[in-house]
Amino acid sequence: MADDLGERSELPTPRRKTEARKDGNVARSQDLGGVVLLVAGTLLIVLLGSEVLGRFRIVMEAALTGDMLGNPLIVGDAATVAQYVGFVGARIALPMLLVLGVAAFLGQFIQVGWLITFKQVKPDLGKLDPIKGAKKLVSLTSLFKALMSIAKVAVTAVISVLTIYQYRDEIIVLAYLSPVQALGRSSMLVLDLAIRLLAVLLLLAIIDYAYQRWKHQQDLKMTKQEVKDEMKSVEGDPLVKRRRYRMQQTIAMQRINAAVPRADVIVTNPEHISIAIRYDAEQMNAPTVVAKGADYLALRIRQLGLLNNVPIVERPPLARALYKQVAVGQEVPPDFYHAVAEILAYVYQVEETMAG
Repeated sequence: MADDLGERSELPTPRRKTEARKDGNVARSQDLGGVVLLVAGTLLIVLLGSEVLGRFRIVMEAALTGDMLGNPLIVGDAATVAQYVGFVGARIALPMLLVLGVAAFLGQFIQVGWLITFKQVKPDLGKLDPIKGAKKLVSLTSLFKALMSIAKVAVTAVISVLTIYQYRDEIIVLAYLSPVQALGRSSMLVLDLAIRLLAVLLLLAIIDYAYQRWKHQQDLKMTKQEVKDEMKSVEGDPLVKRRRYRMQQTIAMQRINAAVPRADVIVTNPEHISIAIRYDAEQMNAPTVVAKGADYLALRIRQLGLLNNVPIVERPPLARALYKQVAVGQEVPPDFYHAVAEILAYVYQVEETMAG
């Protein structure tokens, strides 16, 4: 019944996943990338915040006092001061912006890996369909996003209130401290609050990423008919494959029918493998495998050998080795010269004895 309804009950095949990835359809959480960026920004503030503020203080003092010009500041020097402040500020800010850019890249890279595609930015008039837009508003994804947004707001509010309540005494004392002391103490409070918020936001982002992966898997599911059609396109129609296999078997059988009667000896496993060997000292440099087969073909080779009086010798190790290492039409490798020569000598001796 599910097949008739076209229910998507089958897991996506590797080919479907690859095609979806080429189209830019991957599991990705925007929240996780944002949290990674916030973590990087917080670390920069903790590690370099005081140094950056100190550099900006020196720059501003130099600009306002005129030390950068070698004389007191006058109105006509405003453009020069602005250029100086902008240049020095850029030198300070650019490395931090570079680190934040790398963090933003890593936030996406850890989710989807290396992927470059422009299909997601191509114009698609189907996205303007109001009916599809209305369906998205009442979908499971929209509900999950709404719940995640409510959870982030609620968790942020609760953690902020609890942190302020925990440090209420120290916050009251800030009014009686000097500006430098108050700034240092309040910075520590803000850092503690930021760490708590980041920890919870990171947990919510991981949950969102897990949901996105699950939703992506569900969206890519296939019907049984789609799986069958893909197998046909990749591996070929089973009917065509069977016909091709029968043709190959027919060709192999014709080759065996022609080659086995001319063979000098058949080496067997004894049941599962048969190797037909022929040696003509005037035309060949070494004994040659003229036919080989396993199971049914092996039985056919033995039958043809019996019908055409071709000697059959049981040498299981030699038969297995020749079957694996030597193709039909190839000469026997030097490693097997001794073993094959013994068999041929034995066969020739038996034939001479019978002829005498």
